[in-house]
Amino acid sequence: MSPPDTPLALGMAMRFEVEAAGLNLGLWSSCKGLEVKTKLHKAYNPGNYSYERILFADINYATVKLERAMEKSASDSVRKWLELWWRPWAQPGTNPLGEMIEFGTPMTIRLLDSQWNEVSSWTLRNAYPSAWAGPSLAATDSKVAIERLEIDHEGFLDLTGIPGL
Repeated sequence: MSPPDTPLALGMAMRFEVEAAGLNLGLWSSCKGLEVKTKLHKAYNPGNYSYERILFADINYATVKLERAMEKSASDSVRKWLELWWRPWAQPGTNPLGEMIEFGTPMTIRLLDSQWNEVSSWTLRNAYPSAWAGPSLAATDSKVAIERLEIDHEGFLDLTGIPGL
């Protein structure tokens, strides 16, 4: 194999940005849970016990957990996004704003290279904020204030148009 004519655009694990429903949620320092697992069942064919057949059961996506140092502009964007999502649900069983409530919004996580160009991206279908945690504050600490955001979603693989699905 010969070397490529152009330099490889390698994704930098510390460079990624997040966008939800067109709102830029800024750069993050940690992203965990970009994974998909399948549940499989094994069963013998009746009358043939020389091997087990593998039967596909379902696909499970993990909760995506984001973490970063708090920064005014990006942290304010996250707060606005959370308020947009959670405000209509402040009173269980009611929608005080009378708005049409959509089921989740797309969220895109973009991995960037050293020149800040996109290397890859994952668009989470029907992404919901499931948890947010602010920093632990203490006058005796001299650490950076960290915020955490957890996102549940319906997946990032595009399985439409595949025969049988």
